Amino acid sequence: MDTYCQIEAQRNWSINNLRADLRSLLVEMGNTIVSAGDSTDEAARHLMKAAGNAIDAEHYRQVANAKDIDRKTYTARQHQDYLKPEEALECEKFRIWDTYGMTVTPELVQKDDGGRLIKKIVALEAILAAPGEVVTDERGREFVTPPDVVVERDKSERDRLSICTDWGNHSTSWLMRHRLGLRAILTDLIDGLEIKGDEATIEGLAHFSKRNATHIKGILNLTIPLDESPVWILSQYLSQLSLSTQSRRPMEDGKRVRYYRLNAEDVAFARQVLGYRQRLREERERRRQEEKEAQAAYAARMQAMYGIDVPSNPPANVIGNNNCGGVDGLIDPCDSWWRQVKDFAQSVIERVAHGVDAVKQFLSTLTSDERWGVMVAIDEQEPQVFEQLTAQAPEWVEWMG
Repeated sequence: MDTYCQIEAQRNWSINNLRADLRSLLVEMGNTIVSAGDSTDEAARHLMKAAGNAIDAEHYRQVANAKDIDRKTYTARQHQDYLKPEEALECEKFRIWDTYGMTVTPELVQKDDGGRLIKKIVALEAILAAPGEVVTDERGREFVTPPDVVVERDKSERDRLSICTDWGNHSTSWLMRHRLGLRAILTDLIDGLEIKGDEATIEGLAHFSKRNATHIKGILNLTIPLDESPVWILSQYLSQLSLSTQSRRPMEDGKRVRYYRLNAEDVAFARQVLGYRQRLREERERRRQEEKEAQAAYAARMQAMYGIDVPSNPPANVIGNNNCGGVDGLIDPCDSWWRQVKDFAQSVIERVAHGVDAVKQFLSTLTSDERWGVMVAIDEQEPQVFEQLTAQAPEWVEWMG
């Protein structure tokens, strides 16, 4: 009820809705509204449109022809207040290459649309993923949990922006699309199925959309007219997922019948990007497993050499709440160790500006658990510096010993 009231309140505050209400009120009072100022200079309009297209085409070409940079340079520039025009073009080219994993061409820059395309592909990735488990509340109602890829995205955003309260609720958008039945429809369409628009699933999607138009507007930012066809409504959801449709009109029983299918180029491009994103996730998971195994091997060596439980790497919750319970084998760990590690971390932060060698030389004077503690402290206190350091030295895990 609270969500419904908020959506209705937001809709009622809309200027467009207020303008429509005022117009209808004036008509009911017997007034006649005459439109004015709608005439346009067609020649000037075409000239401005051509100029805008030329400017856009030149921008696409400059981005594609910009010099290639590495991740270290890109990360360092993200913290600068001002970038030269050529530096901004180089960063834009790297972002597009890193996002899609393919050669940057003017056509790809135009397709990217300033980063809007990848958001649609991420939404497509979410709805195509298998849903989570079914949860039953105390009233016996069943709810489907989002896929892991959606949950991790929400969780990482909250972890990265811990003091923000305006996070993007990707799980809510996924749930709305799931309730619409988009996953089953998309699975069939991607496999090459053609539709006419009178299928039960398509009509069910249209009926649900019209019945919950205000909620869909508030969650997915889509306006659903009550007089539109099911195929038109489906096309609006597909456009939010970087997909479009094609149609053909064969002759059946003496009548023309229109069939719709997904644009093959859109499907091929989306599959290529989704495959690239899956490989990146697998690579990150492999690196996490390697780091975990390296830490376990170090703990085993300490146990074998000294016969004691090695102090664990300080977990994330150690920093910030003064909880030193992350040190194994100690009932009442001393805070002085962690304070000293924080001092070491501050020294490392100061040395980052002098280069990786200065940082590595300082870390070599510490013990292994102190080095791990220093990296955790840097990540918590100065995440930007941590990203810069790890980008400049991808082999930093080997320094930990």
